[in-house]
Amino acid sequence: MIRVSAPCKVYLLGEWAVVWGKPALLTTVDLRMTATIFPSRNSESTELRKIIEPIVKKELKLKKIPAYDLKIDSEIPMGVHFGTSAGVAVVSIAALLTFLKVKWDLDLINKLSYEAEKHLQGNPSGADNSTIVYGGLVWYRKESESLKIIQKLPFSIPSKLAKNFVLINTGTPKLTTKKMIAQITADFEKNPSLKDNFLTSQEKLTRELLTAIKNADEKEIIRIIRVGEKNLESIGVCSPEVKEIIRKIETAGGAAKICGAGAFEGPTGVLLAYHKNQKKLLKVVKSYNLPYFKAKLGVEGLKQE
Repeated sequence: MIRVSAPCKVYLLGEWAVVWGKPALLTTVDLRMTATIFPSRNSESTELRKIIEPIVKKELKLKKIPAYDLKIDSEIPMGVHFGTSAGVAVVSIAALLTFLKVKWDLDLINKLSYEAEKHLQGNPSGADNSTIVYGGLVWYRKESESLKIIQKLPFSIPSKLAKNFVLINTGTPKLTTKKMIAQITADFEKNPSLKDNFLTSQEKLTRELLTAIKNADEKEIIRIIRVGEKNLESIGVCSPEVKEIIRKIETAGGAAKICGAGAFEGPTGVLLAYHKNQKKLLKVVKSYNLPYFKAKLGVEGLKQE
């Protein structure tokens, strides 16, 4: 029996901008998904297998894969922009390659996971699967389909900062990431200046956030998250209901932002919130009866169990 596991991820900043070739800063979260694979007399066909098996066969030049059973277990909330579809792709590909006795190779796993993600999400940036595979704090930029800059940073989020982050689950958005991207792409085509202003500002802020985290500058981190969130709101991906929650957190002295595709209305998935005083932040969160948790950030990526 073979077991592999991978964490989920959140965007510290750069979601949406990364789709159009701008940099993003992501980190892993200590909630994990596990894939278990073992030989079987009969290999049951599933939608997931229909995606991953042709990819693996093509890469390894195989005509047939021995029968196996594949089971996936997860402690990650689904559908809230934690990168669960990328996580499924990563652990499934990693488990299958290991089952086929292919040497453990994170670059190969990431390459094939991205191909699987394209089937699952349509036009992914590749940032989710890359962060999940390599782990830690990741700087990602997709220059083109054939050139992706993936840098696992040589430093982590300082502990004095990490303890002040809280993840808030506003619920599952009504629209999929794929549909959200299609709508925003159409909006950008109608209003090129909106796109240009958004991308320019988010790239600047993402670079500034990298420096602020390295220097453990709390005041600057709060400022950057607030402005970055306002930029996301400018393109319409944060619903009025969630904006209200974010404004309350800001009024209390903190900052919060969506961490994925967001939503035009209703729940927007997970929020990343930061406050020097956890009691003040949690008072706001509890007033909305939202699930929240503190999880370790920057944890190890894909691994064999």
